[in-house]
Amino acid sequence: MISNNTPWSGLEAGKVDTRRVDACARWNWFWAVMPHADAALVLQLSSLPEPAPDLPTLKNLEIRFQTLPGGPILFIRLKDSTQIELFETLCRDVIAAGELAETEAEALERAVRRTFRWHYLLRSARVEALTEDAQKGLIGEIEVLKLLIASLGVKTALDAWTGPSGAPKDFELVTDCIEVKAKRGASQPFVNIANEHQLTDVPGRRLWLAVIAVDKAQPPHGRTLSEYVNEVTQLLEQSDPSAIMDWDLRLADTGYDVLHDYSHRGWITSPSEFFSVTEGFPRITAPTPLGVSGVTYALALSACAPFRTNWDSVRLNLQEAQQP
Repeated sequence: MISNNTPWSGLEAGKVDTRRVDACARWNWFWAVMPHADAALVLQLSSLPEPAPDLPTLKNLEIRFQTLPGGPILFIRLKDSTQIELFETLCRDVIAAGELAETEAEALERAVRRTFRWHYLLRSARVEALTEDAQKGLIGEIEVLKLLIASLGVKTALDAWTGPSGAPKDFELVTDCIEVKAKRGASQPFVNIANEHQLTDVPGRRLWLAVIAVDKAQPPHGRTLSEYVNEVTQLLEQSDPSAIMDWDLRLADTGYDVLHDYSHRGWITSPSEFFSVTEGFPRITAPTPLGVSGVTYALALSACAPFRTNWDSVRLNLQEAQQP
């Protein structure tokens, strides 16, 4: 039996044992204990969706469809029993989101979407909020992401945002890469390059450097990091709700946590400057001499002036490359 003082207490392991969450609920939610004594939340369905949505593998959660004698279900299983209290909070939030739906299909979509918005808490258990430097860097990438969404569409833009996963460049498209640097507007005209790979050429792709000024402001001036994030979330909810899961996964990889309080710091941004990183551009690139790695350096923007371009030019190159 699973531990007491949880919704799963009294349910037996060794089989799929369930208890209805609420007899008055609009949809068929069940607390469940799986055969290996794992706690789970089950949504019983009248039929499987066609086509079935993608359900990626998560570190501490399993989420998938299964067909039982009583019909198909979606279940969310906790794989790390030490996080049972947090998992209960997740489940209740998923249920609350699903209960707002008017149809079963919408309830399923809401349940899956909300799970993705929570899963990184179980995956990383991040305690500390992002530092001011990290907030500034994330805001810079969000501002470039918005430009890409407007020009290339939601899916292409989100697929291109590879920086959060640890890729060498912040944005990687089929024919282009973009590295983003945020700086203080009043600071010395330099940007910090974190390693020798950030401005290294990628065979067959153009490389662009985007520099955006992100300055502190005391609320109510400026916008908080949460407001920058919510702007994109609302945009996706209106234009492509299915992309919100992908958006949330990438935010999770940056270390952004919706439960952290960012209300004490506002930020003001300026339009991005763009540079074409081509032959002659001032940079240190890989391969470096044997035994030398992790090279960081300050890049003077004055030395980059001959390579300055604008977003309209970058956008036209990107759009032409997307055409069949």
